[in-house]
Amino acid sequence: MKRKDKENLRNMGDAELAAQAADLKKQIFQIKFKRTAAPVENPVQLRTARRKIAMIKTYLRERAIAKSKAEVKK
Repeated sequence: MKRKDKENLRNMGDAELAAQAADLKKQIFQIKFKRTAAPVENPVQLRTARRKIAMIKTYLRERAIAKSKAEVKK
């Protein structure tokens, strides 16, 4: 994933990241569904979508941990 993509994901809000992850999951489902009928034109799409979801989950988790640490310090 490009550095610019990672920075864009990092700058998004929590709700935007969750929506992006849902869209990517839907895209993965569609690719897998199409793959059963015929070969996929670009099989790399599946891998990049999975990796992007992993990055989104990582950023959400980092934010959750930071929030919990901030609450503990109060």
